[in-house]
This record gives sequence, C-alpha cells and structure tokens, in this order.
Amino acid sequence: MFSKTFGYALRAATHVAIHGKDGKKVGLQELSQSLDIPHHFLGKIMQDLVRHGILDSIKGPSGGFYANNATDGTPVLDILKITDGSLIFSQCALGIKRCNAANPCPLHNDFAVCRDGMLQALSEKTIGMLAAQVESGDAYLAR
Repeated sequence: MFSKTFGYALRAATHVAIHGKDGKKVGLQELSQSLDIPHHFLGKIMQDLVRHGILDSIKGPSGGFYANNATDGTPVLDILKITDGSLIFSQCALGIKRCNAANPCPLHNDFAVCRDGMLQALSEKTIGMLAAQVESGDAYLAR
C-alpha cells in the first residue's frame, strides 16, 4: 500500500531518532548496513528528510545525521507526504477519476472508513513514539 521509499524513510528517521541524539551522529554507511537499505537510495531519502527539517546533518569525516528538536514530534504522516505525497488519501481505490461521495465506486464507502482510520493513526503516531517502541523492545526496524 505504501512505497518502499516510505518504509525506508520511516525506518531511517526512527533509527536516527534513537542513535543520533545527545551530540551523536549516524553515518550513511552505518544506517545502510544497520537497516539493510541500499546506500545510494538511502542517501537520497536522507537528503529529503534533512531538506524538510525532519533531521539535520553535518558533512565531512566526522559528520552524519542527527535528530533535531522537531524529530521526535514529527508525525508519521509527514514522512508519508514527503515520500509518497498525500494522493493515497484522496484517490479512488479503483482508480476512477470521478469517484466521490455523490458518485461512489463500489468500494468508495468501505475505503473511506479505512482511509480515515489510517489518516488518523498516521497523524497521531510520531517518530518519537516509534523510537520508544523500538528502544523498549516492543518493535524492531531491521528484518
């Protein structure tokens, strides 16, 4: 349902929220290896997260990515909008262009309930909450 890019971005942001705080930085190579994400693909994703203010970075041999004041409070929905846009929440499940409440497709009402629930969950869940789940051992980031 969501792109691989979204999954990679969410996992990377969560990893950095855990390991890139208190002055520590996480290098791209470490991220790539820890999360089993292709290095070059991850580099582009990380640039987007930095450009949108989700994370910060410093270049150079002692550089890397680190959490900023906004990282922990960033809703998961913000990551989805950066990677995939928000069309998933407005497009018809069957791809019908004129589908709407007045002119519904056969899945419109069912999909609307799912979509609204997902939108609420992604809006309420933050990077900090994901990081806390991973740190407590209730969830994991790597396969």
